[in-house]
Amino acid sequence: MKKVVVVGAGNGGTVVVNNLAKYDEVDVTVIESSEYHYYQPGIVDVAMGFEKEDKIMRKISEILNPRAKLIQDRVIKVDIENRKVVTQKGKEIEYEYLVLAPGVINKDIGLPHWHSLDGAIKLREQINSFSGKKIIVGYFGIIKCPMAPFEFAFLLRQRFPKADITLINPVSQPPELQKPMAEKLGSRAKEMNIEVIRGVKIKGVDKEKKIIHTDDGQIFSYDLALIDTPIRVSDEFSNLTDQSGFIPVDKEKLNYKDYSEVFVVGDATNITLPPKTGAIAHFQAITVSNNIINDIRGYEKRSFDGKAMCAGYAGYNEGLFVYMDYKKSRAIGPSTLYNSAKRAFLNIYWYTLTGKIDFMLDLVSRYLSGGPTITNQ
Repeated sequence: MKKVVVVGAGNGGTVVVNNLAKYDEVDVTVIESSEYHYYQPGIVDVAMGFEKEDKIMRKISEILNPRAKLIQDRVIKVDIENRKVVTQKGKEIEYEYLVLAPGVINKDIGLPHWHSLDGAIKLREQINSFSGKKIIVGYFGIIKCPMAPFEFAFLLRQRFPKADITLINPVSQPPELQKPMAEKLGSRAKEMNIEVIRGVKIKGVDKEKKIIHTDDGQIFSYDLALIDTPIRVSDEFSNLTDQSGFIPVDKEKLNYKDYSEVFVVGDATNITLPPKTGAIAHFQAITVSNNIINDIRGYEKRSFDGKAMCAGYAGYNEGLFVYMDYKKSRAIGPSTLYNSAKRAFLNIYWYTLTGKIDFMLDLVSRYLSGGPTITNQ
């Protein structure tokens, strides 16, 4: 029986664990310090008051295959050469295969983070108490999902129809692969009278004066600010990261450098295109777990094609759907159908972690990958 250690029980880590735990050839252990797993796209729903907190969280012990071993601890060191990880409580855990899915941390600028339950609650409080005029939504650096700032802007426009809403976008020209999505988001923002300022990078925020400073010297005042901050892998994994702040991988094999027994999935990889959505973490996890089994059995391993998809709010009643892989991209909507899909996935998500409906996700991705596309040469 081969020993597999998974670091992190977020989206990617949980899918790897649950997929591997089905096989008798594998002894799988997951190390995670948190007691709860959070559905991160649901942060928008909690912040806007659409859902209660308990809707986007489950105990990790309840979503794991019973055959998997859960160690509630924090990994503080990965010793690649000696094939072991060291935890905060002093445990040294050896492995034959290692899957790193530790997630990332946000840069702290004093405003609520978009990717934690605590941040969602604070955002909800600020939105509910808002009585001003100027709303700034923005982001800078590498973030998880470039659609999320637009989702907030669209929903806030309908919540506060008389407010002045500005979206600060650091990207002057989106990569070719993201153009279909960018065009849809830009068109929708124009329809909803949201000013989008492109090519401007946020430098800092003065909370006391409620002022945002940019790299080019501009100053934006606000009454309510929602800023998505840059992400990076936490310091415990600094011996593995490159200059980008992420762990370098072969984008098709998902191996760390030339270590065939070490894989990385989810936000921690240095893959930034397609963006770091939950769907790309899911499909990476399926590829990695299947390839570990294939390697154990002596079968051919498959390559990851960059597959990712997501639904996003385009207002209260409409939504957008986006598909990407390494070569092509497609964006469709706005439509009430995709708004319903966004809301429905809040419940469906918990089943995707167990692999019970992978066939449905695959069918949807196959459908979305067809039709008019932009091809990245």
